[in-house]
Amino acid sequence: MKFKTLSKSKEELVSFLNKRENVHKGKLSFVASPYRICPLGAHIDHQGGPVLGMTIEAYTILAFMPVTAPKVRLHSMNYPGVVEFDLQEIGHPDMSDWGRYVRGATKVLGDLKTLSHGFVGAVNGTLPSSGLSSSASVGLSYLYALAMINELDFSKIDFIRLDRRLENDYLGLQNGILDQATIINGRKDHLLYINTVTGTVKSYLKPVDSDDLKTIIVHSGFTRELTSSGFNARVEECKMVSELLGQMGGIESANILSDIPEEVYKLYRAALPENLMKRADHYFSEVRCVEDGFKYWQQGDWVNFGRLMNESCNSSIENYESGSPALIKLQEILSNTKGVYGSRFSGGGYGGCLIGFVTPQFSDEDSSRLLENYLTSFPEAKGRAAVYNAKSDDGIRFL
Repeated sequence: MKFKTLSKSKEELVSFLNKRENVHKGKLSFVASPYRICPLGAHIDHQGGPVLGMTIEAYTILAFMPVTAPKVRLHSMNYPGVVEFDLQEIGHPDMSDWGRYVRGATKVLGDLKTLSHGFVGAVNGTLPSSGLSSSASVGLSYLYALAMINELDFSKIDFIRLDRRLENDYLGLQNGILDQATIINGRKDHLLYINTVTGTVKSYLKPVDSDDLKTIIVHSGFTRELTSSGFNARVEECKMVSELLGQMGGIESANILSDIPEEVYKLYRAALPENLMKRADHYFSEVRCVEDGFKYWQQGDWVNFGRLMNESCNSSIENYESGSPALIKLQEILSNTKGVYGSRFSGGGYGGCLIGFVTPQFSDEDSSRLLENYLTSFPEAKGRAAVYNAKSDDGIRFL
């Protein structure tokens, strides 16, 4: 299955908005904010670990018309109701309100400068709450739109920090910069290597002389919400590990695991409580996976890259102890499917999708058999579970 094209999605969004608001098509502006995948680097960006990212042809699309009044009026093709508020009266986040991201974007921008102009618009996401960073995608689309309307000039690093403030401070999700940095810096056919401590991003083109590589997204049919999952608890456990290892290794102010040298981890690993030992094992093994996988990407060695994806996912299950029953079953199926180099959870691993690197010969029939096998264990996902062919694309931009 293919994702809907950007042009078709844009056309449908305009039609949707015109039925609800009196807007002139010529006065509309558009932001396309792609989703992202992370082939390697699970659960370590919030600890300062390096990660690999890529943007794909699935998007949040925001259609908006600037207005002189300091108000936002927003519709969604994914959720019912209308979100409407004054830019100076945002309120506290309501986690049941799909408008919390536009409110949060307004809050973090308004903390820097008084916003004078709002917008009327509509938003649509390809697969919201799927583990493909739809939250960062939609948050960034609002930040870009409001900044443009109010003539605020920000760098890429600024937008990364703003969206992280939106998620960390306003919404309470303690993630790192993987999502924002990938969506902002994405380049078609490139893999991003992101240093989450310095914020530096390097992009590397897929080797042109290598055998082709396909990416698939396997949706479990179940959505997820990270703020109500075990995500934040795992982040706190990782911080506890860094503090303990710092104390044992004589390292002052060790706040995240990237503050801990690997030799200190190896020396004091056995002294950690079992659950914290597992979190440390995951972090340091995942850092090695990223570094090795980055080399395999440059060589076009998809067999070894895929092997690392499987190892990463196994560590997420066994050491990080994440993963819903549906996703764990999907990973088991993909790991034993011919033509799949490797696969792993996308996003937090508490629902949503898996990503897979597969051979060019992996067909629609293979996808159908995969789903049929999965639905024998989770028949309630029928009609929602799907396999998508995912091509890479450029990062967030105005259309």
